[in-house]
Amino acid sequence: MRPTGAAIRSNHQRVALRSGRNDVALEPKNPRTRTRTTTTCWTMTSFSSCLSRLTHVGVGFRRGKDISVNNMASMASSFTRGGRAGCSGFRPMPLAQRASSSDAASMENHANTTLVVVESPTKAKKVQKFLTKPDKEEDERSLALLESLGKVEVLASYGHVRDLEGKPGAVDPDKHFALRWSVSSRARPRLDAIKQAAQRCERVLLATDPDREGEGIAWHLQQELEACPSLRGRAGKPSIQRITFNEVTSKAVLRSLEGAREVSTALVDAYRARRALDHLVGFGLSPVLWRKLPGSKSAGRVQSAALRMICERDDEISAHVPVEYWSVSADVEAGGHSFEGASLVALGEEKLGKFSLATEEDAERARAAVESAQLSLTTIKETISRKQPRRPLTTSTLQQLASSRLGMSATETMAVAQKLYEGDHAGGTGEGLITYMRTDGTYLSPAFVQQCREYVEGEFGGDYLPQKPRLFASKSKNAQEAHEAIRPTNPSLSPSKLKKKLEPRHWRLYDLIWRVAVGSQMSDARAKTLSFEFSGDGVTLRSAFTATVFEGHLAADAEGAGARRAALEKMRALESLGEGDACEASGVVSRQHHTSPPPKFSDGTLVKALEECGIGRPSTYAPIIKVLTSRGYVVRSSGRLVPTARGHLVTKFLKLYFPVYVDLNYTSGMEEQLDRISNAELGWTLLLSDFWDPFERTVADVMDIRNRVVIDELDALFGDDLVKGLDLGEGEGDGEVSAEPRRCPACGTGTLGLKLSRFGGFVGCSNYDKKGESGCTFGVPLDMCFGSSTKIAKHGFDLSALGELGACEDTGLVIEMKLGPYGYYLHRTDGMVASLPREIEPSEMTPKDATEVLREKGKRKKKKAAASTGAKAKGKAQGRGGGANKRSPNPFIEFMQREKDRVVQENPDKTWRECVKIIAAEYKTSASAKS
Repeated sequence: MRPTGAAIRSNHQRVALRSGRNDVALEPKNPRTRTRTTTTCWTMTSFSSCLSRLTHVGVGFRRGKDISVNNMASMASSFTRGGRAGCSGFRPMPLAQRASSSDAASMENHANTTLVVVESPTKAKKVQKFLTKPDKEEDERSLALLESLGKVEVLASYGHVRDLEGKPGAVDPDKHFALRWSVSSRARPRLDAIKQAAQRCERVLLATDPDREGEGIAWHLQQELEACPSLRGRAGKPSIQRITFNEVTSKAVLRSLEGAREVSTALVDAYRARRALDHLVGFGLSPVLWRKLPGSKSAGRVQSAALRMICERDDEISAHVPVEYWSVSADVEAGGHSFEGASLVALGEEKLGKFSLATEEDAERARAAVESAQLSLTTIKETISRKQPRRPLTTSTLQQLASSRLGMSATETMAVAQKLYEGDHAGGTGEGLITYMRTDGTYLSPAFVQQCREYVEGEFGGDYLPQKPRLFASKSKNAQEAHEAIRPTNPSLSPSKLKKKLEPRHWRLYDLIWRVAVGSQMSDARAKTLSFEFSGDGVTLRSAFTATVFEGHLAADAEGAGARRAALEKMRALESLGEGDACEASGVVSRQHHTSPPPKFSDGTLVKALEECGIGRPSTYAPIIKVLTSRGYVVRSSGRLVPTARGHLVTKFLKLYFPVYVDLNYTSGMEEQLDRISNAELGWTLLLSDFWDPFERTVADVMDIRNRVVIDELDALFGDDLVKGLDLGEGEGDGEVSAEPRRCPACGTGTLGLKLSRFGGFVGCSNYDKKGESGCTFGVPLDMCFGSSTKIAKHGFDLSALGELGACEDTGLVIEMKLGPYGYYLHRTDGMVASLPREIEPSEMTPKDATEVLREKGKRKKKKAAASTGAKAKGKAQGRGGGANKRSPNPFIEFMQREKDRVVQENPDKTWRECVKIIAAEYKTSASAKS
């Protein structure tokens, strides 16, 4: 019997086999590729040959359950033995009943299976172990809850699976701020693996980090899974829920199963609002910077405010005028004890303050008085002080302490903390060592507090426990109290037990976290201070000594125990002294001091300042600093953040044209609005609407400003400080300051000012662009000119190093040292040039060294430029097709080039677009007159 329909082809994705009144329906495993084909009536031979062809091309089918091509042969055999429909070996299924029966079988196969999605692969391994091999000590309720999950599979998303498209228009204000998300090529395989695993499961638990970013990742995963066709069309599609745990331990993970919930809409809205704001600001400000400040890379909402803080601190340091003051001190011997550096605190009837000895003459008179005085011990004063323990660590205070005590940057601190949180360390316990490290709360869980108190009492004794557990309220602006502080997961796991199991960096950070967390639940430390005053002949010297009499929470710091014991022994020896004992002063010295400016920001102090101003959140502190350094706006020098000249230039530009959006109060207020969104008190699109309209108008207005106007206004803002680092303002005699500090040192007639090139800014002569004898080539990189950037520049400014160095050893041609917009460079008379290496000072360059540098790094830039210009001109003359016909020039372009300077000068209040319209009108008038 011949088939009555179209034959099955190898690329068919769905096959229906008709035999009598019954149909056999077979589906491919991949639901995306389903297409319906014409049903066909089959003989035994044709059915066997069809299955053979399908087996050959490797098509997989399912009939209620998966049917691989490997058992197709047995199906064909059964069908052949049974003849047609109703055979004993194979029972065809009516199409009307196929869907319900298939769904029921599918639900049966997916029953009692769970997929858990976390962010990192390390955490995935830990959670997989906790959910498949639970601790026998777990309570019955947790074990029963774990048993209800059935078979568990844990996968990692490796962070965000999708993000806003990295191009303009990803946020569309005209469509109620619709967001266009895209899945990166890096995240696509991981997302596909999660989708495939979800098809095999009854439920999906999203266990990403317990903050806004983690909630955003969970929402992205939920959106992608719900949009998956194979899951959306399945009758028993998996339920999707959200769980969170603050520590990667077995108890915390199992406890989180009890609190399964839906993805928080409020937190997701806050996440979307933040991403949309950052996108709108970044893609709004960055093109303006590219157009008005060539060489600038980008600007961001929070990064620009942080950059402003760094640059203003640098300006404050530059503007600081040191104030001179003096002090007098002496070494005093009393009762066999030596008091080194006892300070002069009173002279005659006057109590000396910090600036009482203002000059060297004052200090010398005081020193002489101390040397001639007969002193005795007149006063011994004892005071007892209490020192409370440090508050539990938040992200901000962790980064501050790690910066000041361990010398770690914010980025390094968070990377190491992530390893400790996930338990990713050699020789570890299998569980995370600390709780989640992105938090702004100082709350400690009651369970941890109880464990901590039990550990302290057993390790140190009951005297080291306060009567009641300590409770701490967060002081940071907009702190979310629901987040627990950073603490060890097990207080009994002291740093001494892990010193040989952890890497040095990991151990030091864990030691810091453990000491602060455990110490926060210990008693106050008590210290005794003995103050000694030595007086006589109108002179009073003072010295004080302090020692810890009860360690309290300091006992958690085992490394400092030896020093504290030594200080206490010395204190007990000093207690034997009595008032009236004779004294002798020696080594009397006077020292000069100057007031210091505020220090430059370090990672820790910048994070503290950001937190105090309410700018940024725990998850953004480290990325803010990373972005500023990667963009070249800030560099690290001796552990401090130093703004570059480009950073200063961008900051002044933004303060001039976008003052609202880099204002610290405005940025802080925006963070408060985002917190309101996360508390479901404000709609996220309403916030974006209020922000976007004025911001869009401001961007359009600034884009209309001519670049020449921008340069002139920035130059005026810098003033003479623009060339302060060049030291050109000193007169020839008596340290006089020249009335013209900006006079060009090269030509003597031009004025130094700010200039821009496509690679950045520099300071150049006003005759820089002129040709002929009146032109001047003097140019200096901005980093040499002002601010702290002069200390981090590649080379310092040195006019004496410029000029001829001598003859090249290879060619005999003259080599010159020159200075340009990008720094010092060597120039040989044949056009060979090379930049000066950082390790060589310009004044130390010799002809031999110059020859070596030109040999290794020399380039013939001028000849290349001339050749390329000639080729370009030749190409233009020949036309696109390479012919010899010369194109006629555009008459309007020629007219505009000829008249533009005049029109701009006659219309200083008009924008360039308006000037072009005037030129076009004049061109039309002249063209009609000629015709």
